[in-house]
Amino acid sequence: MTKRTPLQKQNSTRIPAPASSGPKLSALSARFYITTAIDYPNANPHMGHAYEKIVADSYARWMRLKGAKVHFLTGLDEHGQKLQIAAAEERLAPQDFVDEKAIVFKDFCRKLAISYDEFIRTTQSRHVKVAQELFKQVFSQGEIYKGHYEGHYCVPCETYWTQKDLIDGNCAECKRPTQSLKEESYFFKMSKYQERIIKHIETHPEFIFPESRRKEILARLKKEPLRDLSVSRTSFEWGIPTPIDPTHVIYVWFDALINYVSAVKKTPQQFKAFWPADVHVIGKDILWFHTVIWPAILYSAGMELPRTVYVHGFINDENGEKMSKSKGNVVDPMAIVDKHGADALRYYFLRSVPSGQDGNFSEKELVARYNGELADTFGNLLSRVTKLIESSCDGTLHNDGYADEIDVSAAMRQAEELMRAHHHNRALDIIWAELHRLNAYVNAQQPWKIKGHQERNRVLYNVAENLRILSIALSAFIPDSVTVLFMQLGVDAAKQNFAAAEFGKGLFNIKKDRAPLFPKIEYTEKPRLPLDLRIAKIEEVKDHPNAEKLYVLQVNLGREKRQLVAGLKQWYAKERLLGKHLVVLCNLKPAALRGVESNGMLLAADDENTVAVLEAADSNPGDRVFVEGYDTHGPFSTIDLGAFRKITLKVNHENHITCTEYSNARLKTHRGEYVKVQHVRAGARVR
Repeated sequence: MTKRTPLQKQNSTRIPAPASSGPKLSALSARFYITTAIDYPNANPHMGHAYEKIVADSYARWMRLKGAKVHFLTGLDEHGQKLQIAAAEERLAPQDFVDEKAIVFKDFCRKLAISYDEFIRTTQSRHVKVAQELFKQVFSQGEIYKGHYEGHYCVPCETYWTQKDLIDGNCAECKRPTQSLKEESYFFKMSKYQERIIKHIETHPEFIFPESRRKEILARLKKEPLRDLSVSRTSFEWGIPTPIDPTHVIYVWFDALINYVSAVKKTPQQFKAFWPADVHVIGKDILWFHTVIWPAILYSAGMELPRTVYVHGFINDENGEKMSKSKGNVVDPMAIVDKHGADALRYYFLRSVPSGQDGNFSEKELVARYNGELADTFGNLLSRVTKLIESSCDGTLHNDGYADEIDVSAAMRQAEELMRAHHHNRALDIIWAELHRLNAYVNAQQPWKIKGHQERNRVLYNVAENLRILSIALSAFIPDSVTVLFMQLGVDAAKQNFAAAEFGKGLFNIKKDRAPLFPKIEYTEKPRLPLDLRIAKIEEVKDHPNAEKLYVLQVNLGREKRQLVAGLKQWYAKERLLGKHLVVLCNLKPAALRGVESNGMLLAADDENTVAVLEAADSNPGDRVFVEGYDTHGPFSTIDLGAFRKITLKVNHENHITCTEYSNARLKTHRGEYVKVQHVRAGARVR
């Protein structure tokens, strides 16, 4: 890669380069087909969606840098009972609901700089056509037959379970209650392919990454017999009608997986060019569908299997707990992007989360990496070299026969090897080590002290040129920032690929007006409200057996039910409370009130003339209640009534509840609904 020429030795300090290994980056791959899982648009995108797309995008961009013809697919899985229910909750027709969500998810990709080539939707006619064709093809093979399904079904996961699969009677994946299901169904003879799938996984170690997931699937396949799969439903209508019986719709997972085929089957030539897929990028929760069900379908249809299923872990909160709305620890990725920029989130995920493993998200750590690595190491190096080139040679610098004294080519080859092995985080480690070497070279050479014009330019060209080469690789990870870097160096960003990653090709015309590439971020931790506030649905109201003014309430908090005692009898008839969605303080120390235990407290506002409960009518049982703009997620310590009363919650003139300790910020649920109260004056205290 590097052409070496004689070098004048004065002021030359050699920084050791890593050992060379791996293929040349100029070697081209003819084509590369990479996919993400298609997302259920039953809610807005979350951190898991962001992480998966960022990972897939880095590989797609890397392969484009190599000269490959890339087809990068993402999109939406728009059928199924879960979406039909979500649409009904929004009072929309399913198609109108998914049309609105498609806009949200596309905008999400745009803000994250996701360079997809195609955004597929399973409601598109071309996908429907291919899904029905493939279903009919498998049927014609005699591998789909009619029967009856009886068992358990998890609507949120769109997954069938047997009784023995359940954990404490709930879904083994999401731990939610399942539905008992009994209906006519068509079944796919998936059991036929058990041994063939086992053999493929054993003889193709690259089929499942990481190795731990490969072992997990093999162990399960060898432990239990593979059951035939129910591939149609009759109990709802929002799906693709089967081509053999219009009273049945295709099971959502049979339908969804086929998107990988329908996306590249516009023409026979396209299908021949891109199938099989090189990489399916998926989360570990859908491993079984992609490494067992999908191969069985493809075998039945006589098609090749994808080369690799890349399985990533979950993105948890800063404490390592799974993000969930019920816990109140969900972080909106778009809020982070709006605050810190897409590349800050991209870099944080790609550098911090080990490939194939779970990772934690911490805004504090993101800011620390941004300031310490992007700003201090990368951005500061660019600032130093551009200022020196501008002052030394009026901003213009070209190769005047200079030798490469730093030589990052070996590191670039190591990064290529690591990307081929799906270790993008380690590839970034290698590149960052080279950036540190460049900074060390500048410090050792001290070009600002070199009096000879040619000698000074030799050092500056070495820094600028190796920075350019490393930035080509970095453009796969932080594309927007690298585009700005190329502009500031005065090089053509469109021509920066691995074929151009050769020392001596750079010609620099430094832009005069330059802003810092990564301006420092000031991070201030927000105060934390120590109240575990959640929405509860009142399911039962009874008179207290020992007190005239008290009710005993049974409330539904989503995943749990509790008993509360509330002094509301003189203000509310039983029927006025029944079915309401009200705010409950859940981390209050349990207490026995007149001999009946109360596990929490129903919140109400009191203006001395009347008492009114706090409501969030459109939110769901178990939804967290937050102080707008503040950190209010758990874990929560148990508090007593005295600790609660030290925090002042009041009613404002809009009938919203505000917290005076938090700049009068309003209380709202994760759905964005503000907590309200009726029939009390502004200024009334919540007690």
